[in-house]
Amino acid sequence: MPVSYYRGQQLGREDLNIFLENTNNTPTNAAEITYALYDNTTGMEVLLGSPTRIPVNPSVGEYFASVIIPLDANIGSYRVRWTFRETVGGPIQQVVQEFDCIDKATILSSNLTDVEADLVRRLRILLRDNCVGGEETVELDVAGENMVVRMDDLWETLRDVQKPTS
Repeated sequence: MPVSYYRGQQLGREDLNIFLENTNNTPTNAAEITYALYDNTTGMEVLLGSPTRIPVNPSVGEYFASVIIPLDANIGSYRVRWTFRETVGGPIQQVVQEFDCIDKATILSSNLTDVEADLVRRLRILLRDNCVGGEETVELDVAGENMVVRMDDLWETLRDVQKPTS
């Protein structure tokens, strides 16, 4: 299950965000950037509102979608499609984030501590932001054995991990 938000929840800087860096790993703003929200609860993407929403840009390279999940939103899967150009005239790139809309009565559970859940959340953000085309790989040391794993495969493994409820 992807990250979940409640009906009526105001999303901000820590929620649907994207971080852009140049080839030197320095934060950099995009020449152009927009996002669009899609309802995917029926298995088909349905555009919600404008296809070119302008994100908030609180610091260099950081963008987030400032939206309120409607109180009558369908329960289920949604997508945010970020579209950007790194440089003027450069190629258009897209990144897709998935999230679920849930009812306040839904309880999420996990056996992770708050520290572990925060580590997983940060890793998921890094994987999401560095896996634009699915071609990126990461080298892992697992019990002394080196493994090369596609970042999108690692993302799929971590996307079902949820923060524990209090």
